[in-house]
Amino acid sequence: MMNNQLYRSALLIPRANEDDQAFQRVTEPPPTGESATSATHVEAYPSCQSNDDLQHLKDLFFHSKLNPNFDWVGLCLVHQHDYKFWANVTHTLGMLILKTLFNSDVPFEDSHAFGLSDCNYVNGVKVRAAFVLLGGLLSNRLPGSLRLIVRGNGYQFFEHRIGRLLRDIPDFDEDAICFNMNALRTLLPFLQECTTVRLNSLCHRFITSGFWRVMWMEVGMGLKSACSTQRLKLFCNFLELASTIFFGSRSSTFFKRMYTSCANSLWDPVVLVLSWALGPRACCNMVTFVADILLMSHQDGCLDDLPGSCLDSLHKCITTTVSEGESYLELYDSQTLDERNEFRHHYATIAVSMLKSLDKVLTCQKNRTIEMALGDLYDISSLGTAKMTLPPFPGSTEQTGPKFDFSEWRVFPRVLPCFNKECTRILHLDMPELHIDGELPDFRYCDQCGIPSYCSAECASAHWDSYHKEVCGFFRAPPTFARFMPHSPDDGIVVLQTMEDNWMMTPFIDEKGNLLTLF
Repeated sequence: MMNNQLYRSALLIPRANEDDQAFQRVTEPPPTGESATSATHVEAYPSCQSNDDLQHLKDLFFHSKLNPNFDWVGLCLVHQHDYKFWANVTHTLGMLILKTLFNSDVPFEDSHAFGLSDCNYVNGVKVRAAFVLLGGLLSNRLPGSLRLIVRGNGYQFFEHRIGRLLRDIPDFDEDAICFNMNALRTLLPFLQECTTVRLNSLCHRFITSGFWRVMWMEVGMGLKSACSTQRLKLFCNFLELASTIFFGSRSSTFFKRMYTSCANSLWDPVVLVLSWALGPRACCNMVTFVADILLMSHQDGCLDDLPGSCLDSLHKCITTTVSEGESYLELYDSQTLDERNEFRHHYATIAVSMLKSLDKVLTCQKNRTIEMALGDLYDISSLGTAKMTLPPFPGSTEQTGPKFDFSEWRVFPRVLPCFNKECTRILHLDMPELHIDGELPDFRYCDQCGIPSYCSAECASAHWDSYHKEVCGFFRAPPTFARFMPHSPDDGIVVLQTMEDNWMMTPFIDEKGNLLTLF
């Protein structure tokens, strides 16, 4: 078993050559000619700053050396969309970031003297810096970075964090919970690359967890009596997470089994919470969540199995909410300019339109003519309301925006940087028109671990010889020190745990021993 000391040695071996090469890259002029236009090359800040920041991070994590002038708190902002920087962070410090965070609950021997211990102070700085870097890895969405986090049981780590934060009910940190929920949404697709993950079990554990009940009964019901911007954000993020988990982890029989055994556990919270008292914005998100479930149920061929009592309760709730929304719009028309709330009216108009579309869908389902309303169902689902920064289809003149324009812009810049330190190529998967030479680079992942990406076989070979061969085995199967080990709280109450304790993130391997990747 490779330990922490061997990993540190593996990364420190080429440090002398790396420093010389970094200085040479800074002093050399930018590339010209054909090689300069073969792929996108975007630098919003000097490369020397990236090298300096990376060196300061190495000093902190490898040598526990602090630089008082280093602004590690602002790294995510300074290096946002600096994909080469985050590629270097992933390859050089990824394991140590996971180790620092996943072992942050383990006290030092002298933890009782935290204020007097230099060791504890430096360790605290490492933990805070690791959280900042982890946020940067998640926000820049490099597939190799996300794949490494998942293999280190990062998905279980964020679930554990949510459980700990929710133990402070009713005074929990909404922003922190939102961060962890968004992390789960970001990492969920990469669970499909693990042979040992049973996604259907994950979906069932989520809907029966204490987290599910707290979000509906504590947060959702609380919004009906007292409006709170932070709680509204938390509840909307929860609905998006729930839709993502249902879309990505359910089996084709999940909703059918729910409808034939315990349909009320799914629909009763929806009927209890859905009301105009939530506010127009929350109503939009609620309608989208309901539409997602109905759309998935129709896709799985089990929408007709929805019990009539649940359908009637939901339809009655929607009808009442539509009536309340229309009353609000009529009141708005009679108000003076000083009394009007333009922001609320904007979302109220959208919410009433979406509620009417959902009412039409439920009416058609009762009459067994759901095919007539599938277009309306799609428009109000998250598939129809999400605004993504993706290019339109070639030759399409139709409007590509959503019909119900209430969601925020969701940026999914599927980007692959070349991990070779001597190469500046970056592949934009969703915007190939940025590659101005007309020929896309031959991007590929490392066959053994799937973490670093390369624009050519030459770059892969060069990076293997200079840096990667020493750490590839660690990336393929992270050692124990870089994996999060879930543990039960002292009182035994687990708020959210959708995976079993013994689940390991084992990737798919083909007959030749090469690792298979989906993204």
